[in-house]
Amino acid sequence: MLRLCAMNRFLSSLFVCATLNFALPVGAAVEHFKVTTDHSIDASSLESVVQGVIARAGAKTNDEKAVAIYDYLHHAIFHWACPVEKAPQSVGPLKVLNVYGWGLCGSEHTVLKALYETAGWECRYVGWSDPGHSTIEVKYDGRWHYFDVFLKCYFWAHDKSHVVSQEEIAADPSLVLDAVKDGRAARSHLCCGDTPEGILSGVKSRKVIGDSKGWAAVTWRDEGYSPQLRLPCGSSLRLEWQSADSGFAITGAAPKHSCGNKDFRSDPVLGPVVEHYGVRNWSNGKLTYSPDFSQPGDVADISLTSVKAAGGKLTAAGRGTAVFQLPLPYAYVTASVEAAFDGEGKLFVSTDAGESWQPCSAGDISPLVRQKYDVWLKAEFTGAMKKFSVTALVEHNRGVLPYLILGSNKVTATCASAAPGTMASVTLGYHEATIANPAKREGWDGKGITYNQGISITRDLTGEAAHFDIAVAGNTPPKMLFLERSVRSAAKK
Repeated sequence: MLRLCAMNRFLSSLFVCATLNFALPVGAAVEHFKVTTDHSIDASSLESVVQGVIARAGAKTNDEKAVAIYDYLHHAIFHWACPVEKAPQSVGPLKVLNVYGWGLCGSEHTVLKALYETAGWECRYVGWSDPGHSTIEVKYDGRWHYFDVFLKCYFWAHDKSHVVSQEEIAADPSLVLDAVKDGRAARSHLCCGDTPEGILSGVKSRKVIGDSKGWAAVTWRDEGYSPQLRLPCGSSLRLEWQSADSGFAITGAAPKHSCGNKDFRSDPVLGPVVEHYGVRNWSNGKLTYSPDFSQPGDVADISLTSVKAAGGKLTAAGRGTAVFQLPLPYAYVTASVEAAFDGEGKLFVSTDAGESWQPCSAGDISPLVRQKYDVWLKAEFTGAMKKFSVTALVEHNRGVLPYLILGSNKVTATCASAAPGTMASVTLGYHEATIANPAKREGWDGKGITYNQGISITRDLTGEAAHFDIAVAGNTPPKMLFLERSVRSAAKK
């Protein structure tokens, strides 16, 4: 029976290291710090997703392109609930992809709609009343086509000339009923347990809604959000493929695919990539920021007023201020601040990029920054500031991170600018994986896999781009552990 969309869906390792050095251009912090591979998709913009998906799939026809975009979203997100943030924040397609990785039918299809529109096609919402469900159709080649990334289905015509519309299905139920038998169904067809009969009932109760600037809590495009990463000198951000206990930014139940691992258990494409991590859920990362006031590179990105750096301290002329900018494209979950002063010192936090400030104390500031992005910290002090550091837990979607596959991988790290005298580094951590009798596997459930001791590969950027190769051994795709990006003074090792 078709599920109702309105329901709530519910290291320690030893590492082998390799290093390659290369000097970064003049700028403030490291801006637009990005890592991609030749086998994964760059999720930093809707355009990069569409271009990357089509190129990787080798899609030529519009049907092939639409299927490739649908398959990418099947990989990137799972169904659970509609992600919601308090105003004035909003959730758009890129935030769904990069931060949450989950949604209900209307929100998932808003992301699909945004990708199809970025590909240059017209889209419309189509609502069902029996059962309740929110779908979209996309128009290309002069006709409408039905793709359902929530139910996991689309259907080719009997002659396989095109992907059909809901109107065609309503007129000819055999398009759905015989799709698997005739080889006209989607990969992982209805993998979460929905039925052909439910689809037929839905399309008969359909109502064309038309275009809309989003659905429920998800806007049609992102507002005030960018996936681009900026890191100041003295910081690192490690995004892990695992989740920390209660490490999600929303309130309420923990995000988790309510259908277990049905979406990849029998999928020979998606399964081997995601089986290592169990049922799909949230993922976490750790931000650490501890600027060394004796290093010009670390001081360069701190906004100082009536303050000079000298002798490893920030010394005020009377009363001074130091502002530390720590915006992230990932939602803050927890954060802790440490500060030490010679003299009087007060701390403040902003979650709107310095537009407004709240007083805070050293220690846990999690209630002030939870599910926020544009976090800045400010210190007002007399005398000197001897130390400042921030440690934070963030939430992200591992489903869109750059990952490695079995065999050869080409990795590219890029940035737009960096402060003089700083060095940017990228580290990828993973386990090579082996399984007995891989040819006889009937499903991908993470059982029977042997992992090696763990590998960590680090590259230091010189210039605005670095390219390097990673060869992954074993006989099944590796288990990814983390992607870390860091920025330090070039004088430090």
